Amino acid sequence: MKRLLLCALALLLAAAAQAQFQTAGTGRRYTLAQLSTVAGAAYVAPNGTEWRINDTIRLAPTDTLSITTNETIRVAALALVYIDGTLLINPPDSVKFTAQNTATPWHTLSFSSTAGGSRLRRTIVEYSAGIRANGANLQLVDCVIRRNVATLSTPGGTRSIGSGALSLSGNRALVQGCRFERNARSGIITPANIATSPIIRDCRFLVNNAENGNYPQINLGPGTTDTIYIERCLVVGGGAATNMGGGIGLSNLLGGASVSKAVVRRNIVRNNRYGLTVTATNFAVYITQNIIENNNTNANANTGGSGLNFTGSQSQTGVVSRNVLRGNLWGVTIVKSGTTATSGPRISFGHLASTDTTDRGFNSILGNGNGGVVYDLYNNNATTDTIWAENNWWGTSVAADVEAHIVHNVDNATFGFVDFRPFRTAGILANRAARPLALEVYPNPARDAVTLQAPAAGRVQVSLLDAAGRVVQQRTLTATADGRAALPLTDLKAGLYLYRAEQGGRTATGRLLVK
Repeated sequence: MKRLLLCALALLLAAAAQAQFQTAGTGRRYTLAQLSTVAGAAYVAPNGTEWRINDTIRLAPTDTLSITTNETIRVAALALVYIDGTLLINPPDSVKFTAQNTATPWHTLSFSSTAGGSRLRRTIVEYSAGIRANGANLQLVDCVIRRNVATLSTPGGTRSIGSGALSLSGNRALVQGCRFERNARSGIITPANIATSPIIRDCRFLVNNAENGNYPQINLGPGTTDTIYIERCLVVGGGAATNMGGGIGLSNLLGGASVSKAVVRRNIVRNNRYGLTVTATNFAVYITQNIIENNNTNANANTGGSGLNFTGSQSQTGVVSRNVLRGNLWGVTIVKSGTTATSGPRISFGHLASTDTTDRGFNSILGNGNGGVVYDLYNNNATTDTIWAENNWWGTSVAADVEAHIVHNVDNATFGFVDFRPFRTAGILANRAARPLALEVYPNPARDAVTLQAPAAGRVQVSLLDAAGRVVQQRTLTATADGRAALPLTDLKAGLYLYRAEQGGRTATGRLLVK
């Protein structure tokens, strides 16, 4: 019986091996047309102005597939696109990988450890189980990753593929200027047991976690000796529809002797269950110049709602400076993990005597709370753990009022102390109405339409001016619940325009290139 089972398994593996096309591995550089010629229509075939991948294909380690023209590539249900070689995509506008039938998604675009030179620009990946990069230092620039699933229906039943639309493992990937939108779970994920240090810059994460599970939109595990970077990103949740999803999660749940490092800088994180959480030992973070607001979509304050949360032991360290935290159920929460740790995270929010010149406070922490009570900073650490929080603005110039914003040893003898003096006696930022409008405009350059990502829902008045300063278009748009509004450009000639957008008394200006 054992021999029969082994024979049956061997036949299944042989059948699986035959159910794919693999290039010869001769160092050849292919176009889509050339790949179709060698693979045959059963695998890659033209279909009018589009292409079809009809079954699993594999690019051998020494081969290259180059796509430099605008293309739509429709992939059959459950088919995989394996890249062991090099995939280079650089079209004028876009290359789109989508499903032949959106009700039956294709599998994945999968990069192995030998695919380290692959670069994708202006590439759309949708209606699949996403992108997987195992050990390959992949580059994604100006890409769109949207509406990808976490499970697939296979002949053997429903199978879980992963918890992120872009799964990075054991590499130093660059993800820049990309948009992650309405994916089933996280937009980007790295594993808990393999060190991975991506660089994530200028990206937009919009209403991911469509399944509404406990998944942050950016979900990263431990890093390598390289620093993890998350910079200038917009991370916006979907309100009640995705009220279990968080903004950014950093974790090192399995411990280990090496210290992971992360820089989280100049991001906007709003409308999630929580803003940023660090759940880790041996993690060093620098969090600066972020706006973290209105992360309050789940009314249960016992399960989230922190603008910033730090949970772990004393081996978790960091500096938090020059951030704005407002409208969250909790501004900051600091928690000692479990009963074995002698001390909790050593996070500083401003220590003027420190030799670290980045540790100077300048945070604005106000307007956070739940149940009618203000909770701007909650130090649930051990009694011996003092948190420095000097030179911050708490919305008041009266020390007794600042004290009322903070929960610490003064309120509960088992908690750690928060040293908040000296504190700032005037607001770090000007009034909201006097500040510029935080507006994202994409894509830019654009052709037929452009999306405006405003801070809030409601009316947005937009004017476009030509190079001579003449107004060529004026519109009043209505931004959706997640702050988005579409501006059509079909009546405009190609060229450079200036835009001016107003919402709630605030104004944004910039340049828009129409192709």
